[in-house]
Order: sequence, then C-alpha cells, then structure tokens
Amino acid sequence: MKLSLVTSWVSMPLVACILLGLCFISTPSVVMAQEGGLGSGSSYEGGLGPSSGSRLENPLESDNLMGLLQEILDVIMVFAVPLIVFMIIYSGFLYVTARGNESQVTNASKALLYAVIGGVIILGANIILAVISGTVDAFR
Repeated sequence: MKLSLVTSWVSMPLVACILLGLCFISTPSVVMAQEGGLGSGSSYEGGLGPSSGSRLENPLESDNLMGLLQEILDVIMVFAVPLIVFMIIYSGFLYVTARGNESQVTNASKALLYAVIGGVIILGANIILAVISGTVDAFR
C-alpha cells in the first residue's frame, strides 16, 4: 500500500513536467501562426528573402568570434562565481564537521582543492581568452 502511494507522488511531478513541456513546445506553433495562408487567395512568399519583407536580426552585440566567446564567458561567470564561493564555504563546513577524523579531513581537503582549482580555471578563462584573441589578432 505504501509503495503505490509513494510511486503516485513520484509520478505526479513527472506527469506535470511532461504536460508543461508539451504546452511550451506547442505554444510557438499557435503564436507564430500567420493569418491567411495558401487557401485564402493570397500569394505565398516563403522564406526570409528580400521579397518577404521580414528580416532576421542579430540578437548578439558582437560581430566576431572573440566577442561571442566573451559574451558566453560573461554568462558563465554569473553562475560560476557564486558556485565557487559556495563550494569553498562547503569545504570549510566539511572541515568543521570532520572533528579530526582523517578520512573526512581528507575529503574536505580534496573538496577545497577542487574548488580552488575550478575557481582558478574559471576566473583565468578571461586571461586565456585575451591570450587567444591576441594570438589571432597577430596573425591578421
């Protein structure tokens, strides 16, 4: 009896997520529908060419690869910096709760080491991008 109750609670969020996903998938087809169509007597001009009167705008501010990489790196930084801080605080929590137990102290040391290495890589990515950009500019 308890197992069926647990599985019904587990499956309800899954069903809700699937239904919500289907709503999001089907919404653009309803929203992007055009008035008229092939059967309404109007001529059909397909595509995004100059005859259709619509243009595809660039949503990014950069026009080159290095600018695109910088924008991607900026977005990653927004999420990575708080994660790095959290992982350093978490490793400190592991040290405090270890209470001298060697295996737990070793795990806390590894967690701190991995957090610092990850932080150096993420924060050093701007320097790496500047070096790559300088190298590419030197070949132009």
